[in-house]
Formats: sequence, structure tokens, C-alpha cells
Amino acid sequence: MPGHAAASCGAASTAPPAGTSMPSSAYSVPPAGASMPPVALGQSGAFSASGSYAASANPASRELRMLKTQLNLAVGQREEDPERAWLELVSVRERVAVVVEGAREDPLLSADVERFRQRLDEQIAKLTRDVGDDVIAPLYSWLDLVRQRARLEREVESARARVGEARASRGALVTVAPGSEAEAAATLATGENELAWWKAEAPPLPSPESMGVWLESGGDALRPSMSVDPHAVRAHGLAARPIIDAAGRRAPGAVAYVGSKAELVLLPVFGASALLLSMFALALTAARAPLGVLAAVGWVAFAGVIGVSVVARQRADRERRAAIDAVWHHVLFTEQAVAVELEVGWLRALHVALKARRAFDEREGEGGQLTELGKWRPDLEPVVLDVAKTSVGPTA
Repeated sequence: MPGHAAASCGAASTAPPAGTSMPSSAYSVPPAGASMPPVALGQSGAFSASGSYAASANPASRELRMLKTQLNLAVGQREEDPERAWLELVSVRERVAVVVEGAREDPLLSADVERFRQRLDEQIAKLTRDVGDDVIAPLYSWLDLVRQRARLEREVESARARVGEARASRGALVTVAPGSEAEAAATLATGENELAWWKAEAPPLPSPESMGVWLESGGDALRPSMSVDPHAVRAHGLAARPIIDAAGRRAPGAVAYVGSKAELVLLPVFGASALLLSMFALALTAARAPLGVLAAVGWVAFAGVIGVSVVARQRADRERRAAIDAVWHHVLFTEQAVAVELEVGWLRALHVALKARRAFDEREGEGGQLTELGKWRPDLEPVVLDVAKTSVGPTA
């Protein structure tokens, strides 16, 4: 335009001189026919500089930014409150391990984390030198005592949970696990007595013949129909022993007469004989009396043969039921003894954990010192608890 100097217009400097060409990368709009580079969702057009996906999408990146902020805040307050600054730095050091694991697949982010760790170590070392051991030593002691107390508490809670699980696994009534050492000792004594009873009343292993009857009848499929009352199961099991002993080496229920050829022959023969004699006695008037007597004898004999078959089958059923009762007696009492032994083991662990926690709280060098440290800087107690919580691993 007239009166408008080219030097005062910024656009003039960006135009290419006449007769010259500029590389295509200098323009923000690609030439005709070219495709636009893909833009990741949530970005402003720039490519991620920390791997194959945006750094903002990586939780480790967000956690790293938070740790950097916490580090800057801790460094800023080291002059006015070095104790809190040191605890904040230690808290950052405990949490940075999680960031290291999350950044393994991103080389650039891993390098950033490593630089941050070096800076963090330098700040901790510098602060430790500046304030001296007189300030740091009580904090070290405080953290160590809180971690010990937290581990003891976790051991108690873990043992209490395992006691409840052991009771539920054996079908016993689930009650609240002991919360004090005296309650744990009383419950442990009761559990040991119960365990001794289960072990003493557990019968020996049944015979292979009895086990065969148990498996033929359905095995574990019989469990829903079996009683779980220990006294009833014990009574039935004890009553079954003489019946099984009377069978000897024969499989319980395998009575020789039941289903044998003798039974298959005697029943129709005696039945037919009694029926024929009755028909002849009715048909022949002259010989009715003697034939009637013979018919009566035939019917009595037929009834006797039927009675023998019924008794033999009842004996077979009784022996089979006795075999099932004997096997169930052994199975139930053996399983219950194992389950009660597991429960008693966890009760012992709970009693030991409660005893250790009480001893810690009552000991002046541990519980007493922890109380004194809390009175020294009550404002730091939440920070100490938070730092200790991040470094106490789960109890097995």
C-alpha cells in the first residue's frame, strides 16, 4: 500500500524471495495432494515426545508430576521446618518406585524418572548434612517404630481373618475372632480340646470292601444326604462295625443267596407247586383232604422261601448301609480334625501376634518411645504414618 514500509510488516519477512523455493516443512499447511499427519486425541497437534503414546495418558507420568510438585514444596520449607521437609522427601522416595515400574515401557519417561531420582537423592543428602543427625535420628526412630507397630497390627488382622476362614471352611458357626490376648488364649484352649476330641474319635481307615461300597453308591455325591451331626455320625459308625466285622472278607451287601440260582429256582418251583396242589385239591373231591394238606404245606414252604429272600435282601441292605456309615464316619472325622487343626494353628498365630503387640505397646523402648515422639511433634504424626504406610509390605 502507498506509504506502507515493507520493513514494518512481519509478513514480508516470511514470504520467500522471488525465484527461490522453500522446503515443504516450513509451511503449516501441506501442499495439495499431501495427507495431514495424525493427531492423537487429547493433544494440540504436537506429537508425544515420550514414547509411542501421549505421556499424559500414562499414569506414571501424572504421578511423576505430582512427585515433582511435592519435592519442590519440601525443598521450599526446609529452612522453616526441616523435619517435615525430610519426611516429605522420604515419602517421595518411597513412592517413586511405583513410577519406575510404570515407566519401563517408555524410554524417555524412564530417563526423566532417573533424573528426578538423582535430584531427589541429592536433596535428601543435602538436607541431612544441613540439619545434622540430631534432627534426623529421632525421625528415623519414629518411622521405624511406626513400621514395626503397623506390621504387628497387620499380623493380628491377618490371623483374625484366617481364623474366620478356617471356621467357615469346616462348616462351623462363624463368630467374631478374638480381639484381645485373654480372649485368644481362651479360644485357643477350647480349640485344642476340640481338636483332641476329633483326633481321638476318628476311626481307622475302613476296609477296601467298605470303600468299594461307598464308591459304588455314589461316593462324594452322597455328602448332601449324609448327617453332619458328629454325635449321630459317631453312633452310626460305631454301630456299623459289628455288622461289617460279621461279613468278614466278603464285600458288605454281597449276600450269596440274593440273586443266586437257588433263589431263582426255589421261588417259582415252590410257588407253582403250592398253586398246583391247591388246584388239584379243589378239583378232586375224593383226595381233597390230603391234597389240601399238601397245598397248605406248599404255601407255607413258598412263604418261607419268600421270607428267606426278604431277610437276605434286608441283610444285604443293612450291610451296605453299615459300610456307608463306617466310611462316612472316617471321612467326616478325618476332615474335621484337619480343619480344626488348621484353625487351632491360626489361633496360635493370633495369640502370638496379640502378645507381641501388647509387649510392644507396654515396652518403654518401643511403645513408650513412640508415645513420646508423638507428643514431641504431634503435627508430624500424620506425615510419619503416611510415610510408614507406603513402606510396609503385605503380610503373608
